[in-house]
Amino acid sequence: MKLNRHAIGLAALALASISSHTNAMQVLGDNLEVYGTLYPEYDVTSFTDGSVTGSANNSMQSKKTVAGTVTQSATPTQKTQLNWSQSYVGVKGQKAFGNTTIGFDFQGVMGKNIDNSAYGQTTVTKSNTQGLFTDTRDAFVSISQKGYGTAQFGQMDTIYKTFGNRIKMLGVDSSNFVSTSGVMSDVGWKAATGAVTSFNTRIGNQVRLLSEDFNGFSVGYSYRPDQNRTATQNQYLTAAGARWTNGTFYVGLAQEVHNDYRVFSGSGYVESATTLQSANPGSRDTANRLSFGYVKDALQLSADFATLQYTENALSAGKFTGYKTNTYQVSAEYALSPVWTVSANHVESLEGTCTISGGAACTTTGLNGQLTSLGAKYNFDKNIGLFMLYGKNTNGANATFASSAQGGNVTNIAAGLLLVF
Repeated sequence: MKLNRHAIGLAALALASISSHTNAMQVLGDNLEVYGTLYPEYDVTSFTDGSVTGSANNSMQSKKTVAGTVTQSATPTQKTQLNWSQSYVGVKGQKAFGNTTIGFDFQGVMGKNIDNSAYGQTTVTKSNTQGLFTDTRDAFVSISQKGYGTAQFGQMDTIYKTFGNRIKMLGVDSSNFVSTSGVMSDVGWKAATGAVTSFNTRIGNQVRLLSEDFNGFSVGYSYRPDQNRTATQNQYLTAAGARWTNGTFYVGLAQEVHNDYRVFSGSGYVESATTLQSANPGSRDTANRLSFGYVKDALQLSADFATLQYTENALSAGKFTGYKTNTYQVSAEYALSPVWTVSANHVESLEGTCTISGGAACTTTGLNGQLTSLGAKYNFDKNIGLFMLYGKNTNGANATFASSAQGGNVTNIAAGLLLVF
């Protein structure tokens, strides 16, 4: 939706943080664009245990040199909620100076849940005190040079996230239960408190470079430095990728690296003879992904294959040094008619393998998981529709994809309204 710049002069000045000079609005160009995607939905979530009591634990969860056991409740849990996922409202503008264009883009995420309790919890805590905008989605400024490309500065998706996963189910998958990223780009074992295991990354303080397309081919690079770097920790992120498309076929290759994220041991742990944790180790986590896409008339197809690897520099024998797993996803979407669209996806993460310094045995039993989702949408027009979703997370005996308990299975059914403007 585009508004005449004179009608929104005061708002434009505030958003751009500029003076009230009569020509100040020109920094926004001739128009300020207000846009968004809203998809509130009513969810019914069922949580059940997928494993028997006393099933064998593995090295990754227990963080012990000897595998332990996990005891689970046999009581299913069900809850309902009104979920906004990552519905957002954005504002952007740009101004051209010959072959150079300066722009900005800000997006505010709507209140995510009226009931903000976590899946799988027996006790439901309700809150009606959330603000209208609870988070920031994209927030960056950019400078583009014709013939070369664009540099962006701020918070946005990394190149790894941008260059993969070509089908976003019915336009409502972001942070929704049908999103494949929780299995495709993450792990089934719990990370250290506050650690980031996922490679489906939107991050601030980022510099992102995107080349222009040359015969359908383009490259990109992301860098996020550690502003709090110390002598013992340099927690930076890099991502790079290349892609090609001719409008029908798509191929993308990308890599993302997290340095010193310490997702297994974390920081501040004290070494002991019974655990795999090292005290303040250096770490390097890497994801590599190959992506394919196909679009022809009413049909869209996509597939992604990735390898995730988490490593640490063990400071003594018998400590964790690495975990590696493979993941894949396939997705399809088809317009049955001008008013009906159907979609489906399946994503799976394997158990993987792990290593311990000194050659000790390391087990990854039951860390596999998968998600299968189905969806349908009735389109009133290209911007407004009613949608229905179904998703089933099935975990291995010790995995925690979409679940707060090891081995728990989660089923979601939802119906909602999509508005794009």
